[in-house]
Amino acid sequence: MTNFTEVATVEEIPPGERKRVEVNNELITLFNLDGELFAIYDKCPHKKTAPLVRGTINGVGIKCPNHGYRFDLKTGKCDRGEEWDTRVYQVKIDNGKILVGPVKNTI
Repeated sequence: MTNFTEVATVEEIPPGERKRVEVNNELITLFNLDGELFAIYDKCPHKKTAPLVRGTINGVGIKCPNHGYRFDLKTGKCDRGEEWDTRVYQVKIDNGKILVGPVKNTI
């Protein structure tokens, strides 16, 4: 993904909520933590099956619902080692619309 794509409105994801979207055949979950938006690849890299949208928020991280791997929503870093790091995406708001853009990190 090289451009920003509109995926939701600000009203659709109020603080404390999340939403899974599909952009260019990739599942991405958006999280609103106290008004700050984060976007992360939705599949846990451990088994590539667990949807992170179902995970538990832990600080500024999400814990995989299956095995508890924790991913930092800002960086994609995994608490179990860098081989499990995942992608996080740029997010911006334009006139009340949420847009997801290119990957912020390289893994």
